[in-house]
Amino acid sequence: MKRLSYLLCLLLLALLIPATVAAAPPLQTGRNYTVQADDTLGKIAEKQYGDPLAFTAIVYYNNLKATEDDSLTLIEDPNVVEPGSTIYLPTVEEANSYLIGNIPGGVYNEAPILAEMVAAGELPSVDERLPDNPLIIPVVEEIGQYGGVLNRGFTGPSDHNNYTRVVYDALVRYSPTGAEVIPHIASGWESNTDFSEWTVRLRPGAKWSDGAPFTADDIMFWYNDILLNEELTPSGLTWMKNPDGTTATVEKLSDYAVKWAFATPNTAFLLDLANKDGADAAISNLVFVPAHYLKQFHPTYADQAELEAKVAEAGLNTWTELFSREALPHLSGKRPSMAAWAPDGTSVSDPIFTLKRNPYYIGVDPAGNQLPYIDEVRFTQYLDRKTLNLAAVEGKIDMQGRHIDMNNYPVLVQNAEANGYRVITWPAFGGSEAVVMFNQTWAGPEVEMFRNKDFRIALSYAIDREAIKQLAFLGVGEARQGVPAPFHPYYPGDEYAFKYTEHNPDMANQMLDEVLPNKDANGFRTLPDGSPLDIELGVVPEQFVDWPSIGQLIVEDWAEVGIKAHIELRERTLHFAMRPANELMAEIWNEDTTGFPFSGQPKFDPRSDPALCFAPLYGKVVHQ
Repeated sequence: MKRLSYLLCLLLLALLIPATVAAAPPLQTGRNYTVQADDTLGKIAEKQYGDPLAFTAIVYYNNLKATEDDSLTLIEDPNVVEPGSTIYLPTVEEANSYLIGNIPGGVYNEAPILAEMVAAGELPSVDERLPDNPLIIPVVEEIGQYGGVLNRGFTGPSDHNNYTRVVYDALVRYSPTGAEVIPHIASGWESNTDFSEWTVRLRPGAKWSDGAPFTADDIMFWYNDILLNEELTPSGLTWMKNPDGTTATVEKLSDYAVKWAFATPNTAFLLDLANKDGADAAISNLVFVPAHYLKQFHPTYADQAELEAKVAEAGLNTWTELFSREALPHLSGKRPSMAAWAPDGTSVSDPIFTLKRNPYYIGVDPAGNQLPYIDEVRFTQYLDRKTLNLAAVEGKIDMQGRHIDMNNYPVLVQNAEANGYRVITWPAFGGSEAVVMFNQTWAGPEVEMFRNKDFRIALSYAIDREAIKQLAFLGVGEARQGVPAPFHPYYPGDEYAFKYTEHNPDMANQMLDEVLPNKDANGFRTLPDGSPLDIELGVVPEQFVDWPSIGQLIVEDWAEVGIKAHIELRERTLHFAMRPANELMAEIWNEDTTGFPFSGQPKFDPRSDPALCFAPLYGKVVHQ
């Protein structure tokens, strides 16, 4: 079977290319070409074929040949071609064949389990299931094999992020390095000159996991019937708001094109869109939803008596409760999905939450194999993190970082060979696994010190990070400020990454003597008015890192320089409720979002939700 590959590309009219071009002399076709500094695929296509939209033919034939010719560069994003890379330019005849739709069918492969369903008449052929321009997903190591189950562990209904991070499929997404946004479910986009209007192009022929068409109507339903519905979204959505508080408009241009229009330039639009993965915990953030499925739960479309009966049958009180449940795949269990795997009727409330392969998934590998390779993703619920980690040690979990306790690293390594798994120390993408955050809007007298830069620097110098690394992280990792990792494009450099991280109690004492010179009978420093200072560090136990132990080490280090502090352990839900209410004096949490400082709701930004306790009252004012 001929090995063909397709890449995401913009929808274009099927126009024949003229055999000759009257403008600049054409490039030689049917050969390899080295991309020049000022080249774009559109410019190359216009020079060669007289039509910039013919770049899709270049993408198609280049990626076809790249599967067999290692000298060619696979074009993953038509908007980005690197100078110096080598691509293939098709002949005029080849390009014409592509543009008028003469590429032969039957070129895609599929999972054996789906092939059996096709043979039994239960599914359309794979060519019919895929969109006109499938998403091509690059190979990391090698072409995969179909089949198998991916086993993961989760801790119950509140652990929904365990699911969403496996099925992340947004209209656009971050590249693997996080350095740029690339097309995904959408095939591409354009903006006007001042970036206040953005047109997002969809893939003709794309389908939901139940086979229903995925079109602009699924975005418009989200906009008109969820975002603008005050019962479902009473406060609106921050990233969709104009500076004057009004909501940006969304307009259907065609079945496969949608335009966002903001009152002012919005250069962060694509960054925001990349974080809306269709499986968010907040339905207002979904951006695209299966309108054909959800209309039965919405009073604008459903028969009132039938809807009330559905609400009663579900044991709920209002249509909004039912709609909110059914809009989220991990709660519904039945809602169609655009992700590679879709729930099979189970949900995060079940002991085993199962996702089955989506037979209509839009992605293929460079050899034309419809993805995913894996048949099923199975989440087994464990009583707590300890039992989940025990299952990992026993080899019952196939791939997972979430909830794996660093304290178990020696045990995991010791049992790896016997139980058939590998232990990989994965570098954090951004930020830190443990940060101390002081509340800048705290209502108590301590806030004067929290706002004092020298006070904060002194407490940083007082912390023995090497001791924490050895005791809490078993010597693995690197002590640095909460900045992006060295391999990240936003890494600020060593000067800022390691600023104030030196363990220097003498410097800490010297600086504290300037701001808090007075001490009580026990040697602890007092506030300027003579009142005691006792910093409460809010900590949630049984989370991603052993924060209670880290906090206790910090408390002891601060005591050495005359600062009294103590740990206050709270359940996660209570901690999260106290944070925006301005009831946390200080906290220890992770800061893993500095890799996305302009989007993704970075935790250090008080406007985010959730945000660390840096300045919760400021965040509340911004959202009013």
